[in-house]
Amino acid sequence: MRHTSEAIRHFLSEQSLSGLTVADFCSDNGLKVPTFYLWRKRYRTADTVESIGFCTITPKIDEVTTNLCLPSGLRLELTGLTISEIAELVLEIDRAHA
Repeated sequence: MRHTSEAIRHFLSEQSLSGLTVADFCSDNGLKVPTFYLWRKRYRTADTVESIGFCTITPKIDEVTTNLCLPSGLRLELTGLTISEIAELVLEIDRAHA
């Protein structure tokens, strides 16, 4: 027997809310376990993943402070710059004092 996409989504939703194992749910609803797992693989969406306990993790980017001590004795404290931005700044200083 073929099931509609809507019916399949309903089965998937009902199983996750039922508290039953997949095998018990399938037995109660006249479904085959391999078929159920195939449906779950095909119809799983990002919403489904989040609803079963997963969440999105966004890395926090801390401001990094870098201290540079130049041979002339000049000390620089640079906050919030990337390595490439610091390298450009050092090259500009070097060109300006060359």
